[in-house]
Amino acid sequence: MVDAPDSGLSVVFAGGGCKTFWGMGVLRALEGLLPPVDNWAGTSAGSIMALVNVSERVDESLAYFLEITSKNPRNFYAHRALVGEPVFPHDSIVRSTLRFIMDGGGFARIREAAPVHILMSVLRAESPVLRTCINALRQFEQRNRIGRVHGPAAPPPGIDARIVRSIDATGPEQLLEWAVMSASTPPVTPAPCRDGLRYLDGALVDNVPVRALPDQARRGRILVLLSSPFKVARCPLRLPEGGRILYLAPGDELPVTTWDYTSPDNVLATYELGQREGTVLRRRVASLL
Repeated sequence: MVDAPDSGLSVVFAGGGCKTFWGMGVLRALEGLLPPVDNWAGTSAGSIMALVNVSERVDESLAYFLEITSKNPRNFYAHRALVGEPVFPHDSIVRSTLRFIMDGGGFARIREAAPVHILMSVLRAESPVLRTCINALRQFEQRNRIGRVHGPAAPPPGIDARIVRSIDATGPEQLLEWAVMSASTPPVTPAPCRDGLRYLDGALVDNVPVRALPDQARRGRILVLLSSPFKVARCPLRLPEGGRILYLAPGDELPVTTWDYTSPDNVLATYELGQREGTVLRRRVASLL
């Protein structure tokens, strides 16, 4: 038996690195149309974008990321390996950006706002690391190749899903670590180990983590912001739980790529494209509301 529908609104950000700035632009275009959001969900960079929104530091955080990437000429620094330093700059840039988001009262506002449900992948202690990761990554790439938006109901063998809420973080550093754990993509970013368990990008479970929302939210209205040009329905769909869900996707490949932290112009172009396409999509979103 399906429970009675709920009237609340949730927003889900897909992962996708720099491509998630498209969804940020869409949300800017939808200002004045959307009611208050009751729940947010995301994984990897998508969870960071959700945190930016509830921190109420969207413009400042965008400007900060554009500035820090303008000072990063390369995505790979081979010479750093000779002195034992990370050869990829991404982890440092992500951490610096997260600290900026939570400064200036950002963390306090995050704690008081609607929760962000963050999906992580956890490698089981008994699982062979390399084989499990390769298998999960292969499944993820296959889903993308055939245009399948969601991961399977059960996580890949050897991997469990973990969901945390932004409002439960004890401090800025814990929330920062949760976001980093959700976005862990070796070798570009490290795979953190906490309490004997290794954490990986939540996209290995589901890059579009509607499943991270609480049951009540899945009986309401859900707006999903994708980061790749998937073919999606032009109208809201009915969920098994009784809610309605609308997927929005870019019309074409985006100006920026997932891991390009050297191109602030392409990041800004992606954000501005989201604004333009979001304006066109307002009527479609109104049908969800």
